[in-house]
Amino acid sequence: MGVRERRFWKNRSVLVTGGAGFIGYALSSRLTKLGAHVTVLDVKSSLPRFSLGSLDARKKISYIRGSVTSKKTVDRVLKQKKIKTIFHLAAEAIVKRANEHPARTLEANAKGTWILLEAARNARSVCEIVVASSDKAYGAHDRLPYREGAALRGLNPYDCSKSCTDLIAQMYAHAFHLPVTIARCGNVYGPGDTHWTRLVPDAFRSAAANRVLDIRSDGTFRRDWIYIDDIVEAYLVLGRETREHIGEAFNFGNNKPLSVLQVLSHIQKVAPSLRYEILDIAKNEIRNQYLDSRKAARALRWKARVSFKGGIEKTAAWYNTYFS
Repeated sequence: MGVRERRFWKNRSVLVTGGAGFIGYALSSRLTKLGAHVTVLDVKSSLPRFSLGSLDARKKISYIRGSVTSKKTVDRVLKQKKIKTIFHLAAEAIVKRANEHPARTLEANAKGTWILLEAARNARSVCEIVVASSDKAYGAHDRLPYREGAALRGLNPYDCSKSCTDLIAQMYAHAFHLPVTIARCGNVYGPGDTHWTRLVPDAFRSAAANRVLDIRSDGTFRRDWIYIDDIVEAYLVLGRETREHIGEAFNFGNNKPLSVLQVLSHIQKVAPSLRYEILDIAKNEIRNQYLDSRKAARALRWKARVSFKGGIEKTAAWYNTYFS
């Protein structure tokens, strides 16, 4: 970690919404190592027990159980903690649940965003805000990879909720000059992910249980796959540079999209017991989604550094410990 990075974050009061989740807790743990005073706001009852973060990080994080959809809660946290930097990751992040509960998803993802940004607009202490969007916010496009100027037209419940989140963040930046930037990330994987409906965690769990993994698609759908450490670094650099890029969105991917079958092939090399069955029953899903990350490389000097092969090897080691 660089001197400039440590100097920026040292003693900085940071709020991570959704900080008990996979990405949020990895980010929160890294921030504590950089000397930040981290507050996590999450609806979960506690921070995760098994994760990439250390026990030392858990002790340093101020944990508040609550929802970003509660104006009273958000106002209180920003005021009491004198928050300077916000990473807004709180959301319904599981596509299957989003499809089953669209109204609840829009409330969590869209309403939660405007409640938070409105509170930040009225809080004197806030200096920068990073809002987590997604590659799913783009929706279906014939032209790939997605570039930041492409229209946001998510039509499925989860995709639409992220399009809304993204546009709300842009509106607050442009209409009210709120210091907001937007991170659009591909599929994140790595140690600490226990969302079993996702491909990588479910594959390792299936291998450990010696059961057949069901693949709903035909296996040819392609996505960006990016390691957790690379995404944490993306958030950190965007947080530092927000005031130079107010209202802008940045893609964060690895520029090497992989199909489901390619992902499974990599996993089988480190988990040979993995077996799977192609069901080919997926409906209304976008076949190919991947990002052009050249803007982040140019403006932020960021790029993904962990190869999928290397990332899966590290991930396998974590799941081996988790399931042992």
